[in-house]
Amino acid sequence: MNFFLTTDLVIGVNEALSLTKHLGELKSQRPGIIYDAVLEENLYFRDVKAALSAKCPDAFFYCNEFKGEPTYSHLENTAEHFRGSGVDCIVAIGGGSTMDLGKGVALLMTNNVPALSLKGFPSDVHDPLPLLTVPSLPGSGAEVSYNAVFIDEDAGRKLGINSRKNFPKKAIVDPVLSMSAPLEAVVSSAMDSLVHCVDSFGSVKHTPLSRIFSVEGFRRSFYALQQNQLDRAESRIDLCIGSVCGTVALMNSGDGPTNGFAYYLGVRHKVPHGMAGAIFLKEVMRYNLSHGYDRYASLNAAPLQGTLREGAEELLSEMDDLYRQLSIPNLVPYGYGSGNAAEFAREASGALQGSFGGNPVPFDGESAEYVVTRLIQ
Repeated sequence: MNFFLTTDLVIGVNEALSLTKHLGELKSQRPGIIYDAVLEENLYFRDVKAALSAKCPDAFFYCNEFKGEPTYSHLENTAEHFRGSGVDCIVAIGGGSTMDLGKGVALLMTNNVPALSLKGFPSDVHDPLPLLTVPSLPGSGAEVSYNAVFIDEDAGRKLGINSRKNFPKKAIVDPVLSMSAPLEAVVSSAMDSLVHCVDSFGSVKHTPLSRIFSVEGFRRSFYALQQNQLDRAESRIDLCIGSVCGTVALMNSGDGPTNGFAYYLGVRHKVPHGMAGAIFLKEVMRYNLSHGYDRYASLNAAPLQGTLREGAEELLSEMDDLYRQLSIPNLVPYGYGSGNAAEFAREASGALQGSFGGNPVPFDGESAEYVVTRLIQ
């Protein structure tokens, strides 16, 4: 069994106001700050930025106005903005895309090569600049992950730069930063956590230790969404912990069909990744249960009273209620019906064999069609 986690983690309300203290621990004199453009309207972020400017007068700021997930060309342009600036550390404040951008920039600052040449799992690269991540939404888990997603525009594919050298040195998780975000964005991001937890739990590559994180992450995220009390920063601590747990579990096991479907739908229809995963999550779980996989019962926080199958069925019933509460859509709003469901399943199957292979029961094109068909009814 192998298990790894390299990032120092601090979670706390108002912790982002102490960024300069954490930068001091990294011995940074001139940090490069990359932040989401949407945070410009966040009053709390303004306080965070003002504190950084006052205590780090040499900080070099860059507002990331790019919409959606970053492309390799956008990474190139952003890295060029920082070259020659003399920054000794990168701070990425925002959603998963901005944190991924920070990972790419930190790596390109010490590796003067085309960004596209680093796609996949690059080896023989120099250590990047130290990276400090500050998520503005709990869910993607990018704050503690070495994976960084980038889109190859020419190929029309979502790839990435995945090197363990990408691990942030430190992650500062402050739920107050998420309080100005639209509730639908918070829900989408939290659903991303659930996908990470479920996929990693069922992965054929799971370990006893990774499952501890899968279970804890699922229970905290699911409970926080069920209670529908996300109007206080303190109430979002569970979402923050669930986000970290889900990503740590996923890194140490592997994904499954849900995450694969989410990437495919997200690229084709620009659906936020968390919501794209949510669309498929419950039906993939139901497919697995119908084919004998009843271990999902362990994700339920309630003490098990009956058989494993009964426990898994109870959890899926609770998920049905949660989906109605949160108005999670099916595939119909994205233009799918009986006329093109089979085509969608076929194309997704051809592109996602790696993700399908992680499923706890055999999953193929017919399985994909089963799931897609249930999502157009």
